[in-house]
Amino acid sequence: MSIIQFKEANCKNCYKCIRSCPIKAISFKKEQAQIVQEECILCGQCLLVCPQNAKKVRSDIERVKDFIEKKEKVYVSLAPSFVSVFEIQNGAKVAGILKKLGFTHIEETAIGASQVTSEYKKLLNQGNMENIITTACPTTVLLIEKYYPELIDFMAPVVSPMIAHAKMMRAVYGSRIKVVFIGPCLSKKGECNDFQNDGAVDAIITFEELCEWVASEKIELEREDRSEIKAAKNELARFYPAPGGIIKTLGSESRKKYRTVSIDGIDRSIDVLNAIREGEVRRYFIEMNACTGGCLGGPCMTSIRGGLLKARDRLIEYVKSSVRDKDVTLAADVSIDMSKRFVNRSKYLQMPDDASIREILGKIGKWTEEKELNCSACGYSTCREKAIAVYNNKAELHMCLPYMRERAESISNIIIQSTPNAIIAMNKELKIQEINQSAQQMFGLKKREVLGRHVYDILDCSNFVNISETGENILNHKYYYEKYDVMVEQSLLYIEEQQLIIVLMKDISKEEKQQQKIYKARSETVDVAQKVIEKQMRVVQEIASLLGETTAETKIALTKLKNSILSDIGDCE
Repeated sequence: MSIIQFKEANCKNCYKCIRSCPIKAISFKKEQAQIVQEECILCGQCLLVCPQNAKKVRSDIERVKDFIEKKEKVYVSLAPSFVSVFEIQNGAKVAGILKKLGFTHIEETAIGASQVTSEYKKLLNQGNMENIITTACPTTVLLIEKYYPELIDFMAPVVSPMIAHAKMMRAVYGSRIKVVFIGPCLSKKGECNDFQNDGAVDAIITFEELCEWVASEKIELEREDRSEIKAAKNELARFYPAPGGIIKTLGSESRKKYRTVSIDGIDRSIDVLNAIREGEVRRYFIEMNACTGGCLGGPCMTSIRGGLLKARDRLIEYVKSSVRDKDVTLAADVSIDMSKRFVNRSKYLQMPDDASIREILGKIGKWTEEKELNCSACGYSTCREKAIAVYNNKAELHMCLPYMRERAESISNIIIQSTPNAIIAMNKELKIQEINQSAQQMFGLKKREVLGRHVYDILDCSNFVNISETGENILNHKYYYEKYDVMVEQSLLYIEEQQLIIVLMKDISKEEKQQQKIYKARSETVDVAQKVIEKQMRVVQEIASLLGETTAETKIALTKLKNSILSDIGDCE
């Protein structure tokens, strides 16, 4: 599992993580940012700047809990910067909390730092290296291995204090113990996984993760018992987290052959590495930390009250108040292999030729250098740098915000200005913000004369007030604007995000007049039909009346004839 992970649902295409990443180890595909593992140096900048909290760090808490539940002997290497996080002057209370969580034994990582300092002194005294770059910061190590592999020979071939201390504890307490480092550094999680460290450290817990664990167990710092914490013989080793802390531990005698300088922050580190690569720096011992403020400014030290200055003050007070020899660990005197070998981890990046770059830029309308704004909105410093990322499938072509905005505005304007329907945009105060060409023609208006005016100065529909007060859309409503002799079918839409009211109107005056003509014709036809029916009914009634009289007379005559015949027959008999 990767150490820094992205939550897909939360990425909002702001490109802030790319913009903050000093070595652009983030790809963007299908509108989702992704860490490029083989390029990442685990500086944690993307975690700090993400406004959507779309990134998370792999946690080893459950792994450590599993060790404890299995009754393993779990030993802690505790970074000295804990005093800055917990705002205390000694480690006794923190050790008490760790014991309550189930840890077996707690020691300061400064024990390993003392041994690392001894190795640095040897290198300084030997004077064989042209420049010496400290290797206590794992992010600095990754930066050089991946992006400046030609400078590997300038790296002090010494393990970090964390690895040194872990090896020392295993040498004293047995190889089967579990070693957990607790500190401010995200990059330590990567160092823990490095195959060259021979599994010296089993898990990493950041201070932030520890605080969350303590809170979940409802443990209160001020109410906890004190417990023993083993420290280093050389209390100055506790200065390692602060800028210049390593140099402070060296002593003046060891610095005669080299000039010493402390560099903190990735940008400054890159500047110095570039200078070394160009041969401009010689005979320097360079204490290099990726985080501004050293480990006190680490990505997992964001909750420190008072910021970097207070963190440094608490560390200095802790060093001053430390009791020497009383709580020194046996591991301080053990001899271990402190050597470290560094490897070339650089990744080949395809470099397109100028024609390919120009073709990519041309697809987003940047055919000339004047069109290259270099605004960094996409996260890259220049348009060409972004084009190279596109070429290497690390970025998407349409990540250019100025281009997409121009394109969207162009398409929107074409649609709005080309539609036969009238469109008017108003704010909540019903003042006109925009009006398209169709609306101007429909009502005989001019844009410059109506922008900013109240809509009731122009149109008099009561629905405008209704939607402004209720925010409820009014759809497909017919309305007759008597002043302009225009009948429209209109929809009023409330856009809450922009606090706008959009009026869409379709002129149906001709259709309405045509309908009225058809209605009038049909009405006249009905009238004619009714008259014909009435006339026919009268004729029928008259015919019926005449038929009735004739039938009656015929009946009388025939009856008389029948009676006469019957009478004659009677006489003959």
